[in-house]
Amino acid sequence: MKKLFLTLLLIIAIAMLSTGNKLMSERYIHDSRIATHDGTYFDFERSLAESERRNYEVAIDFIKLHEGFANGRAYRCVSGKLTIGYGHVIRHGEHFPEQISERFADSLLRADFKVSYAVANKYFPEQRGSRKIVLAHFVYSKGIGSLLKSGLRRQIEAGGEVDKEFAKWCYYTEYKTGRKVYSKVAARIQQWERDMWHKDDILYVKSTLQERGYR
Repeated sequence: MKKLFLTLLLIIAIAMLSTGNKLMSERYIHDSRIATHDGTYFDFERSLAESERRNYEVAIDFIKLHEGFANGRAYRCVSGKLTIGYGHVIRHGEHFPEQISERFADSLLRADFKVSYAVANKYFPEQRGSRKIVLAHFVYSKGIGSLLKSGLRRQIEAGGEVDKEFAKWCYYTEYKTGRKVYSKVAARIQQWERDMWHKDDILYVKSTLQERGYR
């Protein structure tokens, strides 16, 4: 009986020791992971690239929301341009059926936004992440001419304050009368652009701290 009792104690002791070693091993791995994480530099470029990819789709969804689908039929936008789908301006020589599907409208939007993104990238290659998406959206909704002539462009290039410049785009010009009219829709769009512009501010702060020797 005594021998059996000692055998049981030995088995329990071995089991506890094995568990302790496992816990110690897991703790070591966990601490090692933390130490490795703390010891690496913040990857600014990768973070901005991820933000750009993610917010590209956010912009597509937002355009669908503020442009509307108009049941797939052509209509005149506030500027008087013949438009179809999610804000696609019908160019000279383009022909569409009387009514298009949402899937086709989505493909038109993506093709147009791809061009807007390329234009934004051409004129503002130094802007990255959510800021690049804002500029692509601005080009899509207001045109590259408007952006290049704007105070927004001057502030961006000077590294100045952009919020007040975004706020100026709450108006549209009536194509029949030529007068400027305040638009709640335009105000929501500029607010979205302003918020999106600042979405990656923390990434820029982290990058600046890293350059100064902080991690």
